[in-house]
Amino acid sequence: MSNRTRLRRRTVLWTLGSVGVTALSTAAAAEERPTDGPESANDDRCVESDPPDTVAEGATRYVAVVDRIVDGEHVVLLLEEECTLVDQLVVSVDEFETVGEGDILMAVIRDDRLLSYRFVSERPPC
Repeated sequence: MSNRTRLRRRTVLWTLGSVGVTALSTAAAAEERPTDGPESANDDRCVESDPPDTVAEGATRYVAVVDRIVDGEHVVLLLEEECTLVDQLVVSVDEFETVGEGDILMAVIRDDRLLSYRFVSERPPC
């Protein structure tokens, strides 16, 4: 009976340690992100020539969240319309100056192509 308790304690301690290490590494990665001067890289700034407030014919504006970066080459964007996940788009990491998992963008997309984007500091209200 005592062996069973030790195994549970070991499992709990191992799990807590893993969670702690993950939290610390996530916080450290967030601090290492490059900035454009005193402002954060997530501040409202337009990066492409066409501002996302003007949508070209046949294009759609989405709230896009960077879900993950695959092999340092591809960025997976989750596209939301009215706070509902509607699609995903895979874009080359070269399309962005800087980008990180969890970044929120206002993106204009046409024919599965990212036309323009702007980083926003928080998700727009629904």
